[in-house]
Amino acid sequence: MKKALSVLGLVICELLFSQDIPFNKLYGNGDPINFYLGHYPVSGSDGLDINWYGGVRLRTSTGVGFQLTEIGNVGIGTSTPKTKFDVNFGNEEKAIRFFQPFAAQNPINTLVSSLMFTWYNNHADMGIIRGDSDNIIGLGFRFNGEEKVRFIPNGNVGIGTNTPQYKLDVVGDAQFQDIISGGTNSWIFHTPDGGGKLMHLAPKNVANNDWDWSKAFVINGDNGNALLNGKFEAKEVKVTLTPTADFVFENEYNLPKLEDVEKHIKEKKHLPEIASAKVMEKDGVNIGEFQIKLLQKIEELTLYSIEQNKQIKKLQEENKTLKSQSEKINKLEKQLEQIVSKKK
Repeated sequence: MKKALSVLGLVICELLFSQDIPFNKLYGNGDPINFYLGHYPVSGSDGLDINWYGGVRLRTSTGVGFQLTEIGNVGIGTSTPKTKFDVNFGNEEKAIRFFQPFAAQNPINTLVSSLMFTWYNNHADMGIIRGDSDNIIGLGFRFNGEEKVRFIPNGNVGIGTNTPQYKLDVVGDAQFQDIISGGTNSWIFHTPDGGGKLMHLAPKNVANNDWDWSKAFVINGDNGNALLNGKFEAKEVKVTLTPTADFVFENEYNLPKLEDVEKHIKEKKHLPEIASAKVMEKDGVNIGEFQIKLLQKIEELTLYSIEQNKQIKKLQEENKTLKSQSEKINKLEKQLEQIVSKKK
């Protein structure tokens, strides 16, 4: 009897699964709300609706192939996905592939859509660029159909160019917080966010663990001033500053009297209009202004020399006249002596 029932059951099952059986909703656990297989309408057809409260799992003999958890996380190769999409390759060869089946859809040296993100008809692409054969010549990123970034096999990265010549090749403007050179001889190009417009160029300190700001070259963008704490060496320095000291040669210039200059030197121990040594040590020296002041003193000294030269020439002329007169007097004296001598 049991054998007959078993055979009958097998026959019924075979009949059920060998033909199409329409259904509106199949459910389990006595819960048609949270556990069911159903369908939903789509345009011109129907869709399969799977609602299983604890999640959905697809398994094979090798383990979990697909897992959808009750909170909406999706896992491939894992039954415990930690994020919205979690892929666990295990010991398998790692690969995620997106294929374009025809070469005409994947022209050489051109980025095509391997992975696309779309938002209101604007899209971003990430794709592999192939060469003349099957070789890969780069990885590129596009926005709105235009390639913006490309990585090439030697490690160079191009922004605005698909043929980068350097590790970072930017065609266009680039903005950085700081720029740091690599290697043991490392420097930093630093623009602090202090409200001003300062730029610092500083080396590493002796311990090589921080930047030596005391040796930095600083440019002030607010006033154009530059600061260098160490020595400055150059083959040529050009200072442009107006006016120059040629006003000394104007007719209305009041050339100081040497007596007044002498008095000032005795009292102040420095030239007029030139800062003292103590002031220079305290405030430093403005090279441009100082050079003009020195030129002014040189031009004044030149005028003194010219005046002295005139006086010397005048004295020479006077001396010549006196010498001539002296010779005449000597001659007259001799003549007078002769006349007196004859009278005796």
